[in-house]
Amino acid sequence: MKVSLRKTLLLIILSAITILGLVYLGLGYYYRDSFGYGTRINGIYCTGHTPEEINRLLTERYDYAGLDVHTENNDFEMHVNPADIDFSYDFEQALGFFLESQNSWLWPSNVISNKSGTLNPIVSFNTDKLDAVLDAEELFTYDEAPEVSYECEDGVYVLKDNLMHRPRTKEMREAVYSCIYDSGEELVLDDSFFYDVEYTPEQMATIAEYSDVKSMLGAHLTYLLGDVTEEIDESVSSSFLLRDEDGNPVPNENAHDEDEGPVTGEGEDEPETGVRNDPYLWNDDAIEAWVDDFADRHDTVGGTRRFETTAGNEIEISGGIYGNKINRDVEKEYLKDALRKRLTEEHVPEYEQMALHQGTNDVGDTYVEVDMTAQKLYFYQDGELIIDTPVVTGDMARRMSTPSGTNYVYFKQRNRTLIGPDYATFVNYWMAVNGHIGIHDATWRSTFGGDIYKSNGSHGCINTPMEAVSRLYEMVEVGTPVIMYYTD
Repeated sequence: MKVSLRKTLLLIILSAITILGLVYLGLGYYYRDSFGYGTRINGIYCTGHTPEEINRLLTERYDYAGLDVHTENNDFEMHVNPADIDFSYDFEQALGFFLESQNSWLWPSNVISNKSGTLNPIVSFNTDKLDAVLDAEELFTYDEAPEVSYECEDGVYVLKDNLMHRPRTKEMREAVYSCIYDSGEELVLDDSFFYDVEYTPEQMATIAEYSDVKSMLGAHLTYLLGDVTEEIDESVSSSFLLRDEDGNPVPNENAHDEDEGPVTGEGEDEPETGVRNDPYLWNDDAIEAWVDDFADRHDTVGGTRRFETTAGNEIEISGGIYGNKINRDVEKEYLKDALRKRLTEEHVPEYEQMALHQGTNDVGDTYVEVDMTAQKLYFYQDGELIIDTPVVTGDMARRMSTPSGTNYVYFKQRNRTLIGPDYATFVNYWMAVNGHIGIHDATWRSTFGGDIYKSNGSHGCINTPMEAVSRLYEMVEVGTPVIMYYTD
């Protein structure tokens, strides 16, 4: 009985050992091509999975946003897009090495202690495409030879000096490659990626010459003409420098250095100016020509104006005595002085004659309008029609037509006798608008308007009914524009 029991126990033990051995051998064989029990890689549970399967899981988790490249002061910025360079991650090779490092027959040890690991992917991208991306940026293709020079571009002097902060393009490219291989997201191009070239004496002289030219052009003047402004800055004042046949500024041989103190006149009795002589010469003829052109553009006396009539027509009126006229002589001297003193200021020009307004509309919205074709006079005050009356203008049959033009009331007088070659006529209200031509009452007329002016008109004046002219006289001021025109 005892023998039979021992045989049974032995058989059970041998069977258990056999089963455990088969389990051990089976799992050892099973884990030969897959990861062992309890294995985690980069946080992913890998037991029983092949490297190909885990590679798919890992690459799905990794997302590279690309590389931002910029200088320290951000005057250069670019972004390398992963899709543009065929960027990709791959863990399969690293996973293969990891699998080879495990002993599948030692799988029981993982039951006691899990096996974990962290793997870095293999990065790949198309280097030709990355080169093309970098080639599109001037910073990575910079190959200009060192140069110091200056030139005038659109009237502004520009210094070309590429000796300082020259990019080390090779090192920059290598740094971009390295960052992308490491899946880096930012590359700062600090001072180590740039270098300076030492100036030669000739280059230093060029820079000094450029500084002298720029010092001449420091004035910034803003001319105020009503609602119109016009500026003189370097782009304009550079044209005022005297130049030689090659277009270069002419040096001032009498210039003094700043440390020599105030500049005096040529004679011993000349007072000190307190201003150092300019390093180059000004072209006074060019300055005066600019003022003449400026005045031509803004003078309105006798010029052509566009005017919308009471009848609603837009017409052009030329001639007359009303308008603005700039004092050219005064402005020429002002501009020469302002340029030499490098003034920065707003300036209202000096006028020989000033209209009530300056700028685009010197007539304004208070004026007298005389439509000589319709034989009507209108008076507008602040844009509102105040007087609308018929009139009689110069006799066309006797060639005494009232001239058209933009004039103004330059004189007013009550109870005046108008004297001509064959007449002496008393009027109660007289408003002179252009020489001997004026607006006045005509008590000898009983009717106004119509075609009277064609054969029985005035000597050139604007005959106006008493009621209308008395009102006009009280409201109109000296200087008020008077627009006089024919429409056919």
